[in-house]
Amino acid sequence: MGAARRNKHLYAPVLRGNSLRFAALRSGMTLTPNRFGILEPLGEPYIDARSLDLVLTPVVAFDDRGVRLGMGGGFYDRCFQFLAAREKWWKPKLVGVGYEHQHVKNIDAEAWDVRLWCAVTESDSYYF
Repeated sequence: MGAARRNKHLYAPVLRGNSLRFAALRSGMTLTPNRFGILEPLGEPYIDARSLDLVLTPVVAFDDRGVRLGMGGGFYDRCFQFLAAREKWWKPKLVGVGYEHQHVKNIDAEAWDVRLWCAVTESDSYYF
């Protein structure tokens, strides 16, 4: 059953300068490649990141503590910096998506790193 039939709304990340925004994703809409070749929906409105429930987050690597290594642009860390100050997860829940070979024992965390709530691979799920 599709997300729309379950009254769920889907949003896709959109890069605007050095900012990460989220725009509604609808069936049949036109997507255009951004400067990295990643397809994005065109135009506004954007949703406030604090209003999202769950965010599938790409990883280059992740560790046993939920520290995520991305591509180095800092887009997700800047967008979700408000989560770093929270002592317990509310929303959105950041779910790292990768392969098992991207799971490493330890990544040296930087002060600005926003940790994952969990990570999923083709063979396991990790909750932090």
